[in-house]
Amino acid sequence: MIFDEKHYIEAFKLCGNQLQTCLDELEGRRYAWHKVRPSRPSFADLIFAVGNRIYAVLLAKVENAHGQRGKRVQVKLTLGETERNLLLEESRRFNLEPVYFPLWEQSMAPLSMGWNLLSPVSGDMMDPAEIPDLPGPVPMSEWELCNFRVSVVINDLKKRNREILSYQDIPQVHPNIWFRDEQGNPSWISVTDPDSSAPLPDPVEFRRHLPDSPSDIPGYIARVGIKKTDPSSDLTPCRGDAFFVSYKGMERI
Repeated sequence: MIFDEKHYIEAFKLCGNQLQTCLDELEGRRYAWHKVRPSRPSFADLIFAVGNRIYAVLLAKVENAHGQRGKRVQVKLTLGETERNLLLEESRRFNLEPVYFPLWEQSMAPLSMGWNLLSPVSGDMMDPAEIPDLPGPVPMSEWELCNFRVSVVINDLKKRNREILSYQDIPQVHPNIWFRDEQGNPSWISVTDPDSSAPLPDPVEFRRHLPDSPSDIPGYIARVGIKKTDPSSDLTPCRGDAFFVSYKGMERI
């Protein structure tokens, strides 16, 4: 991470607020947030959608820039090679639009007003309001399905006044959620597709990587099913589809 914790939270909030202002000004386009709180591990800091395009946003520091009034900007960024590669690789894998949200290194001010989104591929400033939708329908990626399932479980925990300690939505990485149970003890949840043939995570393996944790730390499985409302069409959920959600609560393992 290129920011210390204090400056990261500051940059995260600034980015979210500036993007929300732009989203509120959209006319005739629907939008949605997919990632609105910090999580680790992750390939992006914030993730949002305009129409059926999903933008994966990575915060970046600007050392210097030229031509910021035009569309193309020559920018020197402070950004880890690993972070950049992960953003590009996972965006390609999950059919997302990778973008940077550049902030000046000293003042922590955004490089530009408005969307302030920079393409790591072309070097152009990007305006999601002017970018047309992808030709559809667009199948939901493995990450989108995992992200949605995790959000279903988190919303259920919040309704039951459970404290969310952390979460992550990378497919096939477990556990997905850490929270405090009704006794205030830390517990974990692995979220899965009820139709998945993948083996269940081994709680013993999780505990082995948790120094100073009690051997009986609770672990749960949450099975969240997603089915399209139109049974006559392809069973793969697509972006913007209506679908049924089945979730009957957590199972202790």
